[in-house]
Amino acid sequence: MMRSLAVITLVLAALLPSCGRKAQPRPPEDVMPRPIPDLGASNLADGIRLTWGRPSMYADGTRMMDLAGFVIERAVGTEARTVFKRLGTIEVSDRDRFRQIKSFQYVDHDTVPGTTYQYRVVSFTLDRYFSSPSNIVTVERTVPGEDTHALLPATQR
Repeated sequence: MMRSLAVITLVLAALLPSCGRKAQPRPPEDVMPRPIPDLGASNLADGIRLTWGRPSMYADGTRMMDLAGFVIERAVGTEARTVFKRLGTIEVSDRDRFRQIKSFQYVDHDTVPGTTYQYRVVSFTLDRYFSSPSNIVTVERTVPGEDTHALLPATQR
């Protein structure tokens, strides 16, 4: 009995390292999501809505399958050295679904009419690899009832 238990243990120990998919390790900079290129902003009656498309590629150009979420960041004003602060996080849980969400939105309700805000979004994977920030959008919060507008992204001015 002891001898057969020892044999089974040796066989299992030999098989365990061979489980799973084998591939060369990839450097962290290759498995970061590519930055979001299409962040947009618009005024609503109750805040500012941000919209963007789902990132689908890692920095190295391979298809991304483990999108875990987004970090939304905001800065007040338009100065070049404006500090962005974390505004919120959106978790993504549709990785295993056949039809995944293609576009996302976030509404910033904590805004003041007449104030200009800058926004950017960072995506991250399940292993917590974070992308570079998206394009920056600048938008002035308008008073409800006025014409709404969004300014060009800071990178296009």
